[in-house]
Amino acid sequence: MANSGAKKRKTQNEKELFKVRLIMAAGTIPYIIYRVIYQRETFSGWLWFAYLSLNTLNLFAYYIITSMCKLTYDNNGELIDGGADLNQGGMTEYYFDIIYMCCIIQALGLISDKFLYLILIIPAFAIFKIWKTFIGPYLASRNQQQQPQEEKSKRREKMEKKQDKQKVKYVR
Repeated sequence: MANSGAKKRKTQNEKELFKVRLIMAAGTIPYIIYRVIYQRETFSGWLWFAYLSLNTLNLFAYYIITSMCKLTYDNNGELIDGGADLNQGGMTEYYFDIIYMCCIIQALGLISDKFLYLILIIPAFAIFKIWKTFIGPYLASRNQQQQPQEEKSKRREKMEKKQDKQKVKYVR
């Protein structure tokens, strides 16, 4: 019973990975059959690049997800850790979003080649998040440090000192 949490997490992760594999197959197999095999005359260099980019992103995100839920066993072969919880927030959600976006783009790519330009959403969102999380706050704090502190008038300084003094009340 001590490893019941790890066993539950293991089964949840296996179900989630199976679902992700099905989604990846549902996006990739029709695209291969229709665009690569059936319409191979119109499958040019740009389409090869887009197809390989989508599958590379898919496999990269899937590899990261599977490495997050690696199982840990002790010397006796008993399960110690069931891996990370794939239903948690954070970066795990972004990896799932990459897989979903790639599959949706491949499905839309069956309709028109112009939908493959939607792959640019992924790096645009990554740049936005990096700017919002790291670069923007760094530049804002840097600008605040560079601004000279304004000179306070003597009257203002006296008023601030007066406010800072402790007020004593005599109570009888």
